[in-house]
Amino acid sequence: MAGLAADGPGVLAGVVVNASAGDAPVPGAEVVLRIRQAGQFVPWSKTLCDEHGRFRFERLPVGPGCLYLPGANRHGVHYPGPRVQLTAVEPRAAVRLAVYDAVESPNPLVLQLHEVTVRADRLALRVTEYLRIENPTRLCYVGRPAEAGKPPVTLALAIPMEFERATFDKEFFGRRFSVGTGGMITHVPWPPGTHELRFTYTLPRTDRRCTWQRSIDLRCQQFQLIVEADPADQVTCNLPAAPFQQPAGRRFCSSTPLEPGHRVEVVIQTRAISPQAAARWAAIALLATAMAAGVTTAWRARRQNGPKSPAKAR
Repeated sequence: MAGLAADGPGVLAGVVVNASAGDAPVPGAEVVLRIRQAGQFVPWSKTLCDEHGRFRFERLPVGPGCLYLPGANRHGVHYPGPRVQLTAVEPRAAVRLAVYDAVESPNPLVLQLHEVTVRADRLALRVTEYLRIENPTRLCYVGRPAEAGKPPVTLALAIPMEFERATFDKEFFGRRFSVGTGGMITHVPWPPGTHELRFTYTLPRTDRRCTWQRSIDLRCQQFQLIVEADPADQVTCNLPAAPFQQPAGRRFCSSTPLEPGHRVEVVIQTRAISPQAAARWAAIALLATAMAAGVTTAWRARRQNGPKSPAKAR
């Protein structure tokens, strides 16, 4: 790596254990060591564990910029361990890496909590969803391919297909979800424990009366829906209503766990827009379009009239 000595005094050693089998050592496990470079972790070296599940990396660079991330592979899944800083004062470190056995079926994932907030304005429904997903087993769920040669889908989010601009809070999930049959899908494995997922999307609307529908993705212990709309008394849902402190909205909650495929539906009817307000919205949209066109024209003019790049000497 640029700027780092390839032969240093650093040592990073440890053991790989199988958390699905009572933390038994994993002989022959592959361990990959990454180092932080330019804001991201890149591979530095890799090795195999001995018959006791032990591994060791030697002659590692040390110093303020030497932040390492060891991780182990098992059944096609990579399990990152703790980040380790090696310095001249503390050039040695020991870590313990846990891996899990993989399971393809049945799907063990459970939705502990599914919260949805729908904000209605005259142009769109702006939806935020929060899912707290739990894998209560000691196995990593990797899914089973539906077709040969294709990766398995481990989670499908059945959001309305007319959605626009879906954004995930965590970049990790944003890069691993894509549009598929029935909504947003991912192939990521789900190790044991609790995982949080939050995302937002926009649904265009063309009428005062609109409907938001959503099928439940996994068995859901608790579902909550908050609708912020004016007037709030014109919002109806097929879930029981619950107390809500804000006047411009309503809250609905499931009274019992919901099964996968259960459909939640809410109907929203907002106030009619006045001709004066409609004219103002149209004027704002026209002004925004004109300003964007002006900026584009000015940018192009600067590009055309700007200084030329000097010719290279022959």
